[in-house]
Amino acid sequence: MKSSIRTQLGALILTWLLAAGSLWTAARIESDGGSVRVGPVRIETPAGAVTAKLYRPASARAESPVPGVVLIHGYQNDKETSSAFALELARRGIAALSIDAYGHGSSEPGMRARGFTPYKYPNFERKIKGPVRYKVMMNFSTLDFFRPRFSEGLVDTSMGGKAAYAWLRSRDFVDPAAMGVTGHSMGTWASWSVAAAFPDHRAVVLQCGEIIPEGFYDPSSVRFNNVLLLQAVWDEFAFFRDYRPTVKGLEATELRYRVFMGQDRPVEWDRTYGSFADGSARRMELLYTNHRLVTHNSKGIAAAADWFVRAFGMKTAVPASDRIYLRKELLLGLAMLSALASLLPLLSLLLRIPFFAEAAQPVPSRRLLEGKAWRNQAAVSVLLGAATFPFLTQLGHGLAPLPESVFRMTVGDGFLVWLSFLAAATLILLVRWFRKGAGRRAGATLHDLALAPADAPDSVPGSVIGKSVLLAFLLAGSLYAQAALYDALFGLELRFIWPFFRVFTPERFGQFWVYLPFYAAFFLVSGGVKLFGQLRLPERSTPAATQAVWWLAACGVMLGSLLVWALVEYVPFFLGIGPGADLLLTPLFGGPFMSILLLTIPQFALMFFLAVAMFRRTGFVYTGSLTVGILAAWMLAGGSAIL
Repeated sequence: MKSSIRTQLGALILTWLLAAGSLWTAARIESDGGSVRVGPVRIETPAGAVTAKLYRPASARAESPVPGVVLIHGYQNDKETSSAFALELARRGIAALSIDAYGHGSSEPGMRARGFTPYKYPNFERKIKGPVRYKVMMNFSTLDFFRPRFSEGLVDTSMGGKAAYAWLRSRDFVDPAAMGVTGHSMGTWASWSVAAAFPDHRAVVLQCGEIIPEGFYDPSSVRFNNVLLLQAVWDEFAFFRDYRPTVKGLEATELRYRVFMGQDRPVEWDRTYGSFADGSARRMELLYTNHRLVTHNSKGIAAAADWFVRAFGMKTAVPASDRIYLRKELLLGLAMLSALASLLPLLSLLLRIPFFAEAAQPVPSRRLLEGKAWRNQAAVSVLLGAATFPFLTQLGHGLAPLPESVFRMTVGDGFLVWLSFLAAATLILLVRWFRKGAGRRAGATLHDLALAPADAPDSVPGSVIGKSVLLAFLLAGSLYAQAALYDALFGLELRFIWPFFRVFTPERFGQFWVYLPFYAAFFLVSGGVKLFGQLRLPERSTPAATQAVWWLAACGVMLGSLLVWALVEYVPFFLGIGPGADLLLTPLFGGPFMSILLLTIPQFALMFFLAVAMFRRTGFVYTGSLTVGILAAWMLAGGSAIL
C-alpha cells in the first residue's frame, strides 16, 4: 500500500510540475525572451471597466514611441484568443492591446451594453421580436456610425474598442499618428466601429469581416484607411461569405471589387490594390482554414503583420516567416492536459482516506446489455441528440423563455436547453426500461446501474452520494486552485486557443451556480447511469486497454450526435458545395453552433476521458459524473459570452 501511495503521490507531483513548467516556458515565449513586456490593463468606459492585455515592445519609450494596434476577439472568445496576433505584432515593434469585449472575458459590461435596434439589417422594414439577447445578437451587423434611422438604439458597437483605442493612443510610448485596429468575427464589426470613430487611423485588418453595402453611412464623414480582409475558405457564417454558398467568385462581385476594393473590375486574391500613402490600400487574403482557426492561421498572421508594418512605414528585423505563437499555444495545451491529469492520482489518494473509502467499490460485474441490444440503445442516444441539436440549441440561444436576469450566458443557454432535453428524455427512457421493460425482465438492480453498493443493491446510498459530491468539489477545486495560481504567477490560463478553464469574475462565479445543476444532471443521467450503468462494456486485457476502449465508446455514444453534424456541415463544404447546415436547413441553423463543434467536441472528449477513469476508480457513477459536470459548467460560465 505504501508503494502505491508513493506512486500516486509521485504522479500527482509530476503532473503539477509539468503544468507549472509548461506555463513558465510559455510565459518566456510570450515575452519573447524579454523583448516584449506583457501585462494586464483595466480601462474605464461609461458602461463599466474593460479588461485587456498589453503587449509592449521593450524598446517602446516616450522618447521613441511605437505604433499601436487594438485587437478585438470574436464571439465566445476573449483577449487571449487574440494573443497570437498580438504577440507577433509586438515582436515587430508594435504595441498591441488585446481587449475583452463587452460580455466576454473579465470585462464588466455585458453584451447588452452594445445596444440594439428594433430592426433587422439590412432590411430595416422588418422589426425584430423576441428576448433582448435575441435582439442583441441579431444586430451584430448594424453599427453605431450608420445613418440615424439605421442605428437607433445602438450605444457602442465597438464593444469597448473605442475606449481601448483612446487609452492606447494616449500612452506616451505610443505614436498617436500610427494607430490601427484588428478584429476577428464579432470583432470585425467592432473594428469597423473603432475605425469610423477615429478617422486618423492608419490601417484596419478584418479577420473574417462583413462588407458594408453602400448607403448605410455617410462616406464624407466616415473613412476607412488601408483595409486588409482575411477570408476563410470554409467560413461557417453566411454573412462573412456575402450570403453565398462558398467564397468562390467573391472577388468578382461588385460588393467586393467595387464597394470594398474600390476597383472597377474583378480583383485577385492575395494582391494589394490602392496606395498606403492615401489610405486606399485594399487586399483580400484567402486562407485555407475555417472561421474559428483564422485567429491562429500562420498565413493570416503573417499577412496582418506585414500589412501593419507597411501601413506604419516601419522597418522590422523580424521576417514574416519568424513566428513563435504556436509554441506558446502548444505549451498552454500541455499545461491544461497535465492539470487535468492531476485529478486522477489526487482522486486515488483521497479514496485512501478512511472517510472517503465508502465512495468507492469494485466496478459492478454484471452487464445489462450486449450485442444488438447494446447497439440499439447507443443508436437511440446518438439519433436523439442529432435530431434535436440544431433546433434546441438555436431555441435556447435566442428565443427560449428563460429569465434573462438569471440565465445570462447566450451560447450557454443553447446548450442548456439541448442538454436538459437529452437528460430528461434519457431519464424517462431509463426509468421505463428499468421498471417495465427489458431491465425489469432481466432483474436489473440499482447496483447494476452503478448507483448502489453490492450489499444493498436496491437502496440509494445517501452517505455515498454525499461523500461523492464532496470528492467532486475537492477535485474541481484543486484544478481551480491551479488555474488561479498560474494566472497570478504567469498571467496565463489553462486553455488551448479558446477559453477552457478561466478564473471567475464574481458575476461569472454566480452564473456557474445557475448552470451547474443542468450540466450535473446531464452528466449524471446521460453520461453516468446510461453510459456506465446500462451501456457498460466488459473489462479488457489490461487497464490501459479498458480505459481506451471505454473512452472511445463513450465518445461514440455521447458525442456521436455532434460528430454527425460535423460531417453534415463540413463534408459538403470541403467538396466545394457549401456548409451542410445552411444547405440542409437554413443559415439560421449554421454559424455559431456548427463552428463551435470544433471546440465542443474536444472539450466533451476530455470530460468523458475523466469520467471513464473516475468511474473505473470508484465503481459508482457519482464522483466522475459530478466532477465533469462541475468542470463543464466552469468552462461555460468562465468562457461563454454573457448578456
